[in-house]
Amino acid sequence: MKGPWTASFLDLIGPVATLLALLSPALGAGPLLAAPPGEVTGDRMDQSSTLTWNAAAGADAYNVYRGDLAWLRTQSGALCHGIQLAATSFASPAHPAAGKGFFYLVTAESAANGEGTAGFDSSGSPRVLRGSCDTVMRNHALDRLGYGWNEETRDRFGALGLGSYLDEQLNPASIDESTNTDLNTRLATLVPPDTIQELQALDLVNAVYARRQLEQQATLFWDNHFNTNYQESFDFFSFYQTMFPTTRLYESAKFHYDLQNAFRNLAFNGTFRDIVEASSLSPAMIVFLDTDSNVKSAPNENFARELMELHTMGVDGGYTQQDVVALARVFTGWNVCKKADADANDPLAACIPQNTYGTSSEPPGQWVRNFRINQHDTGQKVLFAGTAYQKIIPDTSANPANGVNDADLALDAIVAHPSTAKFIARELLQRFVDESPAQTMIDAVVAAWKNPANPRGIGDLREVLRAVLQVTEFSSPDAVGNKLKTPFEHVASALRAVRGKTDGLTINRLYLSPMQEMFHMNPVPTGYSELGGDWLDTNNLLSRQNFGLDMTSRTGSSFGADVIGLLNANGVSTAPSPNNAPAIVDFLADALFGGRLSPEERQAAVVYLNTDDSGVTGPYNDARIRETAGFMLGFPEFTEQ
Repeated sequence: MKGPWTASFLDLIGPVATLLALLSPALGAGPLLAAPPGEVTGDRMDQSSTLTWNAAAGADAYNVYRGDLAWLRTQSGALCHGIQLAATSFASPAHPAAGKGFFYLVTAESAANGEGTAGFDSSGSPRVLRGSCDTVMRNHALDRLGYGWNEETRDRFGALGLGSYLDEQLNPASIDESTNTDLNTRLATLVPPDTIQELQALDLVNAVYARRQLEQQATLFWDNHFNTNYQESFDFFSFYQTMFPTTRLYESAKFHYDLQNAFRNLAFNGTFRDIVEASSLSPAMIVFLDTDSNVKSAPNENFARELMELHTMGVDGGYTQQDVVALARVFTGWNVCKKADADANDPLAACIPQNTYGTSSEPPGQWVRNFRINQHDTGQKVLFAGTAYQKIIPDTSANPANGVNDADLALDAIVAHPSTAKFIARELLQRFVDESPAQTMIDAVVAAWKNPANPRGIGDLREVLRAVLQVTEFSSPDAVGNKLKTPFEHVASALRAVRGKTDGLTINRLYLSPMQEMFHMNPVPTGYSELGGDWLDTNNLLSRQNFGLDMTSRTGSSFGADVIGLLNANGVSTAPSPNNAPAIVDFLADALFGGRLSPEERQAAVVYLNTDDSGVTGPYNDARIRETAGFMLGFPEFTEQ
């Protein structure tokens, strides 16, 4: 309860009420082999927003939990509010709304013996927590750094802690995937992808099985940020249809597979300048936003506008229509053609004429970017004219081949514009931390962006991402649940949490396609929304719930789950006994959402397990356990992250 409470008031309400209004003074018995820290005593409000307590013997740290006063009547538990506090005080940042109040509980914790309980209420019952701080924050971090909890990441996170786990994920090359059988057996059939369906399956397989979880998150973030549409690539290769239909499928998918691999590498080994060039001059982007039809006689502004509005500076980034016109002229002359392997990286090298293709074969080579000198506007262009960021791109009429450098000069200017760092910082923060990031968060990321001491200098993407994930709000307990999972994140995290099995293809067809989040197939240049609320409506929620029930009811290798094996391997008995039901539910709750359930939700899951669909109580079987896991995947806490 907030407020400058006085000793006389505390005396009046008595010791039991004091415990409820302020902090828990008692700790439970703790582990059998070693006692937990001693009880927390001397709890008080030194100020209206500062909790203070006496040190507990043997405590290495303290956790603070908070709940609405109304929850006391219903015993609805308290949520983690402060974690691993070294001091014996905590400044609680938020005040309750008018007419409302908070109650607080404090637990002590030691590295050797774990966390004590939150004490007991006036009836002698243990006070309720909606998950321990440690498990709630573990799952929160795993949801944001990857695609959620599984046994391997649980153990790895437990061994390393957040800081070292984050460092490891930021260096994906240090994570050994050679022994990852679940991943590698599936990659063998999907790499390289022969069709767009296989590329989409590869996205899901990596999300579910890869140990390099942050790498996959970052890769798909950039893939979505620089969105391209497979259908445009497929249409580009229409001339293949009669003689080489399978080649058409392969080459169309390869445009997007190659670009995604560039994102995968540059996200941790490049700068933003590198990645924006990889996108801008990729065959997939050249075809998608009509750069291939952008010629000096009829400049096409499609790509120029999206480059500044969506990819770099943002709609309010300070560019003008004249900048769009100038940038369109910069990118005149670029297209895509097939070149000999030796010439693949030379945009000025000759293309292989299509009339050399045979009726049953074609010359070897690669489809790559190409610069057509005779279609490029060689005149002078000016970006950001009259501003401190003005950039003059010189006339190349005397040597038209030098026009190939115009794109580099323009990208240099756009990336260096201060709007770009701010816009990208906000986009990354929205994806990984908060959908409405505070200006202080943006400023911290921009400062990291501008640091010339970064290993790769200004705009070092690994260090920018590190800064995003090290803002205070990322690891704040109050941030838990403030974002919602997209359909792809929901499906991938559900599979991971219950030993799900997928070939990628089946689930994409049955669920992700109806949920309308299929990477590489979005025709809108903005890509998919990173705002969770944009994905939630009645149909989408129903699809998520049906997916959970369907997936846990199956045991097949292409689509299914091993709920029973998961429980048994972790020491949870699945024998049909009402006494085992709470342990089954508690383990699943811990795996799915760090135990962050209200008592009412927990009891609903226990009752569901102990009854049949008609509500008749009776012994459950393995099928009912699997159904319970699917039922719990529909809880709102699983949709939150």
